[in-house]
Amino acid sequence: MIYAYGITQQGSYHIKKDIVCQDAHRIIKCGDTMAVAAVADGLGSEEHSDVASRLAADLSVEYCAEHIKPDEIDDDGILATIKDSFELAQNKIEFVAAENGHELDQYDTTLSLAVLIGDRLYYGHSGDSGIIAMNTEGIYEKVTDQQRDSDGRVFPLYFGEDKWVFGRYKKPVVSVLLATDGMFEILFPIYIRREKVSIYVALAKYFMDPKGIGFEKDGEKGVEERIGKFVSSIPEEQINDDKTIVVMTNA
Repeated sequence: MIYAYGITQQGSYHIKKDIVCQDAHRIIKCGDTMAVAAVADGLGSEEHSDVASRLAADLSVEYCAEHIKPDEIDDDGILATIKDSFELAQNKIEFVAAENGHELDQYDTTLSLAVLIGDRLYYGHSGDSGIIAMNTEGIYEKVTDQQRDSDGRVFPLYFGEDKWVFGRYKKPVVSVLLATDGMFEILFPIYIRREKVSIYVALAKYFMDPKGIGFEKDGEKGVEERIGKFVSSIPEEQINDDKTIVVMTNA
């Protein structure tokens, strides 16, 4: 049985500056053994990035949920479908920008997507959000790297196939977490990034360890509400950006 929850909250900086939340997430569960989820982070400097992030998250997840049949498709086919979903999302963003008479660069967004089938994790990634896996050995590992240039500028979805990354995680998976950049960076604090274990394990465990989350006791809604309260309590000094996390676990 796969359980899931997702949280998106407007950041304190956006609230103070009267800027809409530019993060988005989407989850679709396909029976008991498969789920698809995505997070997207509209670039804060772009006027219509909130529209782009919502389109990217919704369209990519809906497409994968409709076209991936876990018993009928191999690894290459699943990864090809994820790639198609990225192309669909970007094409739709370009159409909406043109239809509204806006410059395309005002619709920049990141996109990270995960497909969990049993204990298999497939993913697509563009930008500086990220994906973390907990494997069956209880080890937490970073699946994707943040995509930024030497000046710290993000490579958004618009950059296309030259920057997009697709793959199957190499080990059996118990749980997967997707996060936009602010939350992702809390899980990989700067002061331990050079260490052998660079992830804040206690926090990762709180978010995604199926033994401690309490899905069977509290239900998905109860877990989402409890984790949401915790996320909203994170001090502004640690993160003032919009905050999004999504977790899928296989009980």
